[in-house]
Amino acid sequence: MEFISKNILPENWNSWFSVNGARTFDYLHAQNNRANLEEVRNYLLNEQNYLCAYCQKKITTSDSSIEHVIAKSLNIALSTDYYNLVAVCKSQKNDPITNRLHCDKEKENKEITPFVFFNKSKVEINKNNSYFDVESNGLIKPKDNLTTELYNQVKSFIEILNLNHSALVENRKNKLFALIKSLKSNSEVVKWENIFNYIYHNHSLEYKQFLLIYFAKRKGLN
Repeated sequence: MEFISKNILPENWNSWFSVNGARTFDYLHAQNNRANLEEVRNYLLNEQNYLCAYCQKKITTSDSSIEHVIAKSLNIALSTDYYNLVAVCKSQKNDPITNRLHCDKEKENKEITPFVFFNKSKVEINKNNSYFDVESNGLIKPKDNLTTELYNQVKSFIEILNLNHSALVENRKNKLFALIKSLKSNSEVVKWENIFNYIYHNHSLEYKQFLLIYFAKRKGLN
């Protein structure tokens, strides 16, 4: 759910998606060359600081997969497009309450608004996320001040990806309180702004976006 900056097309991208010397735009054909797909996945992982594009769980080469934000079934021409591919978590357990998974395992071919590519999803020193809000109990929700259309899109994004899977909620809550505890001194609590700055500059921190949104609110950012 954090903004992923897609810049210049990687130098080797087209060669990574070449089959028998020809550029393919069909991901199923590209799967014939697993070595190339490993290069693609490693590039995406590094670009995302080894965090899942959707839930921001820590991921590695062994427990991640390549995800099409706009599904192959909806637009085959984007199935090998750099600007449509991200790395996501693969190893999951069913939610004991709903029996659902999360992220791409739940999304499958469903259509979502690609907030991971929306610049206003990026929390800055002087700006909070424009679409998502969070609670101290680990829940993620749409911001209250959105238009009805945007609110429904954010709500759908959260529900389709099941970002409030009970394991994710519990992990985010525990991460939040552990972070506050670890940054306390013996005599006083570190200021919210200091905690925010610590998270902001720790690019590979698990659930970074959730934490940034939470502490941005504590320091008075809308």
